[in-house]
Amino acid sequence: MRKVFASIITTLSLCTGLHAQQNLQTAGQDYIGGSITTLNQQGIVNNQGEGRDSTVVDRGVPRDVKMFDIDPTLGDIIPVETDTAVYNFQNLHFTDGMNGEYSHLGNMGSPRLSRIFFNRKSDGEFLFTDGLDFFLTTPAEFHFTNTKSPWSNVTYYRAGNKRNGEERFIGKFGVNAGKRTGIGFNIDYLYGRGLYDHQSTAYFDGSLYGYHHGDRYAINLLYSYDKLRLAENGGIADDRYITNPEAMAEGKKTYRPEDMPTNLDRTWNENLLHTAFLAQDYSLGYYKTRTDSLPDTVIVHRDFVAVSKVFHTMEASTKSRRFIDYANTKNYYAHDYLPYDSIDATRYLRLRNTVGLTLIEGFNRWIPFGASAYATYEHRQFTLPDSIGGTGRDHTHTYKENDILIGGNLRRTMGKAFLFDVTAETVVAGSHLGDFRIEGDAGLHFRLGKDTVRVGIEGYMKNEEPSFYYRRYHAQHYWWDNDLHKQFSTRLGGSIGIDRWHTRLYAGVENIKNYTYLAGTPYMAPASIASTTPVSLSSITARQYTKNLQVLSATLNQDFRLGIIHWDNEATVQYSSNQDVLPLPLVNLYTNLYLKFTYAKVLRIQLGADMRYFTRYYAPDYAPALEQYFVQEGAHRVELGGYPFINAYINFHLKQVRFYVMYHHVTQNALKQTNSFLVPHYPINPRLFKLGLSWNLWD
Repeated sequence: MRKVFASIITTLSLCTGLHAQQNLQTAGQDYIGGSITTLNQQGIVNNQGEGRDSTVVDRGVPRDVKMFDIDPTLGDIIPVETDTAVYNFQNLHFTDGMNGEYSHLGNMGSPRLSRIFFNRKSDGEFLFTDGLDFFLTTPAEFHFTNTKSPWSNVTYYRAGNKRNGEERFIGKFGVNAGKRTGIGFNIDYLYGRGLYDHQSTAYFDGSLYGYHHGDRYAINLLYSYDKLRLAENGGIADDRYITNPEAMAEGKKTYRPEDMPTNLDRTWNENLLHTAFLAQDYSLGYYKTRTDSLPDTVIVHRDFVAVSKVFHTMEASTKSRRFIDYANTKNYYAHDYLPYDSIDATRYLRLRNTVGLTLIEGFNRWIPFGASAYATYEHRQFTLPDSIGGTGRDHTHTYKENDILIGGNLRRTMGKAFLFDVTAETVVAGSHLGDFRIEGDAGLHFRLGKDTVRVGIEGYMKNEEPSFYYRRYHAQHYWWDNDLHKQFSTRLGGSIGIDRWHTRLYAGVENIKNYTYLAGTPYMAPASIASTTPVSLSSITARQYTKNLQVLSATLNQDFRLGIIHWDNEATVQYSSNQDVLPLPLVNLYTNLYLKFTYAKVLRIQLGADMRYFTRYYAPDYAPALEQYFVQEGAHRVELGGYPFINAYINFHLKQVRFYVMYHHVTQNALKQTNSFLVPHYPINPRLFKLGLSWNLWD
């Protein structure tokens, strides 16, 4: 069925592309070359094609696609690199990230958490999908396309067999109708059956987008739909199936994943998300004329110069979650508050409108920066069970929050040496009155002999109300109502990079007052502990550490090259002042040793192996009924780490096609399996082959 689905989407993309290309050729439209963002920020758009010779017919198909993001608050166009990476393509589909810094449950698409604290995103208002950012794309991260000819991309990943393997299909299509208007869609389908029982993931994402960038008026539209279903198994029932298989009753040397019993079955999390995004602006400015002279011809151009713009951005989203547990409620969780699992559900609604004024950067050489001022109104609704008895609407309650905030932004993004971007905003009325944030970054690059040196600094100061679900949560197995203080955080970091040495060093420090987190007693199966020890049942709540918490972190990226031999490295050292509140590994490493060469002048090849490693620490455990990671407490805490996790791969690039073959987890059985876990009781998937393919299609 999935193969038929992929074929239909590919055929539809090709047919639509051919039809759109015919329309473009008929209309005789020209394409605006160069960076879309540069044109937008400068406010200069050519109304006529430059240097066009009507006597020359270009019979080739232009193969050029540019991508851009939209700032969700200011509506600015931000250029991004097109996904055409030749090397390390094999890591793009990994749930544990390009450099392996994420912990997850093993299966593709399972919830994840970065072991590097400075790489973690701020908690969202809908906490349950925070760990699914591997699959979900926010409006701020969505890539719009601007292409000279209809463009499609088909990407396919596969590992394992039809019974326990994992697959992902991604289809993208974009087309321009002239210089200024584009439309497209993305489809993403992920299905991880899971090598361990009751651990499948089935995710679908569909997105439609369109835009028009005129001289004065510009509009960008995006709609996304996501349906996510995740089976929960609570981890394997006894870690000794991995750490000491000889001690188990059957006495085998090794056990297959499907032979290992799990703590939960017939248990699922379901998430349904709808997101609509709009960004529009009207530019104020003037036209100026210029002429180009050709033999016997004078061409007059009228260019629009934008001085300022009035902008409006809007985001509307609904998110719902349902936890389904048909069994195991009596022997896994410490509490059962609701009579039926069908009413263990929550819903979230968010409406956000922003209006503001921007002074365009670059319209005048005497004003070398851009500035924006804006006001935002945000409405949020949370629906939760509110009483233990009753069914349906009888036991639910909707909590409403409203905020009005004002903010400003000052930036310089078009300079040659010194760039900066600073934003400040505060809530002036509403539920989160007194919240504020000031954040920014600056960069400087200069020549030093034959080297280019890049220096950067970043930081922020935030005073924010903890997420609603930290303050109030009612569900089948966990129930709390907390009076929490605002969390106050300050961070300062800096980096230095030397291009010729392939070196980059980042160091930073963060201080947090009233750090808010989830913590509790993890479940421990009776078979995993001594018979005289009480069984540990899952009991979790939201906590707040009212003292100051400090985190220090330093990351070194150092790459070495000798002919076709390449060795890329990333090492992070970090320190948490309270490991019981914020546990972090002291060292996290990623190293990649490979050969890079070209065969027959057209086939680019990368052949190598990479390793992920982190030192031992009390890693956060995972709570199926919350879809969240939490800090372990109590006598049965599990320490993980000290295990090198190695993959071997060969990566190819031939014209419009990228593909790879990988042998995953080659260290299995080669080393002791004592700590082959990323999350307590969730083993790393055993050895298996993986392959991936990405194909760009034009016209």
